Amino acid sequence: MSRPRWQFRLMTKGEMNSDPIEGEFFSTEHLDSLADGLVRESIQNSLDAGIPGQTVRVVFRLFSGHPDNNGVVVQYLEGLRPHLTAEQNGLIQPPTPEEPDSFLIIEDYGTRGLEGDPTQDDDRQTQDGETKNDFFYFWRNIGRSGKSATDRGRWGLGKTVFQVTSRINSFFGMTVRNSDGKRFLMGQSVLKTHWVDEKKHSPYGWFGNFDENFALPILDSGYLDKFSIDWRLQRPEGKSGLSVVIPYPDPSVEIKTILSSVLLHYFFPVLSKTLVVELYKDGKKLRIDDQKIEELLKYVDFSKSRLNRDNFERLFSFTRWAHSLSSERFIPLNAPPEDVAPKWDDSCFDPEKLSGLRERFENKERLALRVPLFIKPRGRDPQRTFFDVFIERDDSLDKAEDHFIREGITMAGISTLKQKGVRAVVSVSDKALSALLGDSENPAHTEWQERSPKFKDRYTHGVSCLRFVKNSPREIVRILSQTDLKKDRKLLEDFFSVEQAIPEGRMGSSDGSEDKPGGSPQIPPDLIGETREWRLLKRQGGFRITRNPMASFHPKTVSIAVAYEIRGHNPFRKYNRLDFEFGKAPIKVKGRGVKLLPIGPDRNRLSIELESPDFSVEVTGFDLNRDLRVEVDTVDSGSQGND
Repeated sequence: MSRPRWQFRLMTKGEMNSDPIEGEFFSTEHLDSLADGLVRESIQNSLDAGIPGQTVRVVFRLFSGHPDNNGVVVQYLEGLRPHLTAEQNGLIQPPTPEEPDSFLIIEDYGTRGLEGDPTQDDDRQTQDGETKNDFFYFWRNIGRSGKSATDRGRWGLGKTVFQVTSRINSFFGMTVRNSDGKRFLMGQSVLKTHWVDEKKHSPYGWFGNFDENFALPILDSGYLDKFSIDWRLQRPEGKSGLSVVIPYPDPSVEIKTILSSVLLHYFFPVLSKTLVVELYKDGKKLRIDDQKIEELLKYVDFSKSRLNRDNFERLFSFTRWAHSLSSERFIPLNAPPEDVAPKWDDSCFDPEKLSGLRERFENKERLALRVPLFIKPRGRDPQRTFFDVFIERDDSLDKAEDHFIREGITMAGISTLKQKGVRAVVSVSDKALSALLGDSENPAHTEWQERSPKFKDRYTHGVSCLRFVKNSPREIVRILSQTDLKKDRKLLEDFFSVEQAIPEGRMGSSDGSEDKPGGSPQIPPDLIGETREWRLLKRQGGFRITRNPMASFHPKTVSIAVAYEIRGHNPFRKYNRLDFEFGKAPIKVKGRGVKLLPIGPDRNRLSIELESPDFSVEVTGFDLNRDLRVEVDTVDSGSQGND
């Protein structure tokens, strides 16, 4: 057995040249920084390895540019330097030997460590029912995962973020196992196919002991003690978990960026007391837990964050309320039938409680909804599962705010809620549904994708189930925002307002029908609402305006203005031509008994001449996911009486 060293395998003639690309999976528009990727993946791995009943604690310690650190990194890079300076190794700006040492330590506690046989080299050796080999899948696989369907990650790419964070694409890992207390140390470097001393080397290099080309962990207790002291590891003896050492971390990975990432991506488990994160630099400590999370906002640079301080504080308050609820306070919804694709409609709610829920939502009460659902993996019986939706109206929000949480980790790339002034949190904690959604995730765990290769065709109605969860905030808001026409046949001003005087005159039917004694004309089933003069009827992607049969007059010319609803604001003042324009696709206008006048500078306004009292104007092509406000103004008073 050789002494600990770095080694890259020599490649043979004719062997395929292939450069690693796994680091690119964490360059996504939904992650604001490298720190986001590091925080998300490292904490996700720790939560997956958590010991039941224990709080997971993850510690980040940053050492940079201090004289006491000099010489630590260099001695552990002996043998690696020739590869770091080789041509075409993929490193953009490697540090020089004279550069002050800097390194980042990430340690977790309350976790099981890397269990399994460290000499295993083939996953066929793992028998059904045996504990999965964490060590094998962490060190000896890329893009292959031994995680179960209920774990947060299953692409086998999470550890890649450790080497991506290093300017030399290298890291060390020392684990203490919960099962037997044994310590193992190895290291890994991922470059490109490169040449050293005229010999071609594989992109993957290891630090450890070697049996020919097979890397084995370092077990010598004296060496491990020295390694722990040199790198300032803080793991108490016998405390299981994983310690990762990242030499020369990217300058963008700072304590403030790590703090912001933790607050944005892991606020939910922190506030549920299942996760604690500690940050250290230059002798200063920040502890992120459920008691101190709000006061840490003073250290956040909100210019690089998706939320401002007020948003964070309100979100934290909302999440605390969600975690405080007992099961009796959740509002149970009805489960869609198990043998059909699920979809959102009024049948998802108890009809006797729906009106009350709409009133509570309108009155800005917070609502906690438990949504049941059936999922069916191919070849298996349907499984009943559920997810929770917490929702509130907050008029201080200038845009919709929805957060999707799968077992603690935030899906940063998912947002379907369009209604401004509404905050929603969707929490998936049930293992069966978490497995389905996890199968659909991209490698960075930021999105649920219908075409994911690990998801496609694995479930009956799988796409519909995924959409049912993703669209839940938008659809719930849509259903709760509807009005009950049986209680109020007047059209709500928030949706359709008519500003004109009502002339005196005889009320009666203008289409040849007479009122029934003690009654009124029949209400069309697609009626949204009405005034004395107009009726507004629902159409797919739009609306239709007709004369109210009870109206006693009609004007010669009217103007119809349309804008997307913005809660708490005048939507007509917020109209933007990027929303839509009359006269341009996909907006279509059809009329009967009217003459459409040329469209003026206000591209959200139609002017029409009424040529017949039996007129109709139909406008379609609007965004199906957004609510409209329609306003009708009379340009002139026209004729009075029956026409």
